[in-house]
Amino acid sequence: MAFNTLIISTTGFLALISFLITIWNWKYLDKPRLRLSDELFGDIDVSITVLIPARNEGKNIRETLIALDYQTYTNYDVIVLNDGSEDDTAEVVSQFFESDLEIQLIDGESIPQGWLGKHWACHQLALKAHGDYLLFIDADTVLHKNTIKAAVNEAIIGKSDLLTMIPARCANNFIERTLYSFIDWAIYAWLPLQLAHWSKNSYLSASYGQFMLFKREAYMLSGGHKKIKDIAVDDFGLGRLIKSSGLRWILKDGTSMVTSLPYNDMLETVKGISRSLAPALNYRISVILLVTLVLMGLFFAPIFNLYFYVINGDQFNFLEILSLVTVFLLLGSYLLSCKIFSHSLLVILVIHFTVIFMILIAYHSLISNLFRLARWKDRNMVIKKIKL
Repeated sequence: MAFNTLIISTTGFLALISFLITIWNWKYLDKPRLRLSDELFGDIDVSITVLIPARNEGKNIRETLIALDYQTYTNYDVIVLNDGSEDDTAEVVSQFFESDLEIQLIDGESIPQGWLGKHWACHQLALKAHGDYLLFIDADTVLHKNTIKAAVNEAIIGKSDLLTMIPARCANNFIERTLYSFIDWAIYAWLPLQLAHWSKNSYLSASYGQFMLFKREAYMLSGGHKKIKDIAVDDFGLGRLIKSSGLRWILKDGTSMVTSLPYNDMLETVKGISRSLAPALNYRISVILLVTLVLMGLFFAPIFNLYFYVINGDQFNFLEILSLVTVFLLLGSYLLSCKIFSHSLLVILVIHFTVIFMILIAYHSLISNLFRLARWKDRNMVIKKIKL
């Protein structure tokens, strides 16, 4: 009984923390604002180079470049690196040479030992860039027409060295939507963003490869992709690198301005999530085990306690009340997160299935990295070793 009390009390406390962080973030996290006046900056003075690594992205990159062509910001150019594509990526990009878009297409060089493919591609792109700011986006990312202008506003006013945005994610099916809703909740309900912006702790951060706007000097000073060349999650790695270098990291809600196009199918979605989980958890078995215990405790311990209360017909006492409160706190934080990031509220109906599925994906990521089987776009993704 004492052990059961400890479990329920701990889960209740954690549920309260996640609910309070969700409310805090709801009041704090804002969208980039498009200023009505250009007095604080001018297109002529602040140049942006948009950098896009592309490997077998012929299906998506056309939509990405069309969106860039319609940007209301004017002082920017685009460089696309064809990273050994075996499809029509280069042909699609070349179709924009006659458009109003100032665009270059370069071919990637062979990957040196110790580098991951995307990191090497981004490093080459950065060496070719001349803008005051470097904007890295993925080849399957679509920007609203005012995105660059609003982001530059925020970067200058906020004096950020890295401004990154939470994107809206497109999904092909309901299962994918449940996974994306969980990922957004896991960050939104557990990372106090105001504290993260104040703190110098590099692990109090979350960055998104779909949109990373660096001040050029800050990127170079931090070491950029060269410094994290063997860390699979380059976006999280770069955000942590910026903070550990004593530079300013800012996260904004970009769901109305940045859209990540869907994967081809659910299997590719699972692989995409799996390749990131173990690196995001610092390749540590102990961290993955701890996260598993916390999630199982949070989502299942209160439910089981209430179930046994109904089955056994016991008196409704403190533990049952606490279990019920815990369930409502979790549902509250999850529903609010779904509302903010425009996920279907129906995902709450399969939340326990989603938790189990995500845990299985985490262990798939762990095993894939442990046995050096993790691959993405036919390339090895394992250089770092799994640690205890």
